[in-house]
Amino acid sequence: MKKLHTFQLHERAQAAMVRDMLEEEGISCLLRNDQLFGAMGEIPLVECFPELWVVDDEVYPRASLLLKGLLRSDDAAEGWICRCGEELEGQFGACWRCGSHRRTP
Repeated sequence: MKKLHTFQLHERAQAAMVRDMLEEEGISCLLRNDQLFGAMGEIPLVECFPELWVVDDEVYPRASLLLKGLLRSDDAAEGWICRCGEELEGQFGACWRCGSHRRTP
């Protein structure tokens, strides 16, 4: 088992979403420390940060590549225009108006 990423305290929800996305790709993961925020002050702060661990060491490189894609900065993603004409920000993969998925070049 290898640690893949350590999230900040305010990224707890994101950590759970990333875990779920990796598991959809067939990568078994564990999310540790995601419930320790209640112990802040009693234990060191860095011990409360959520950590994402990959169970199988052999899939770690693939998990690392997928994680980089999932965590890329929203600023780096360009906005796009759906076929229905709706303008969307880059972080969205589907149109909120018609439900069409973003086309990738």
